[in-house]
Amino acid sequence: MPPAIMRQALDVVAAIGLTAAVFFVIVVANSFLMSRGNYSRGFNLWYSFILRPDILGTIVLTALVTMAYVYWKQSGRPRL
Repeated sequence: MPPAIMRQALDVVAAIGLTAAVFFVIVVANSFLMSRGNYSRGFNLWYSFILRPDILGTIVLTALVTMAYVYWKQSGRPRL
């Protein structure tokens, strides 16, 4: 069983990956709906978007704050 901090870090990484995957689906689906869109154009657009420091920072910060809130709320509840 991994230590608690390792599990928390893994939860944050999973949240970051899921957020990037949702952006990927939205951008690629949008590129298919465009007149000259295709998969490679959508992937290139997503890849350039996801590597922007402001977008990546927002994703990481949101994941960290969300996981911190969830763990904080769970620690205050009585265990059954």
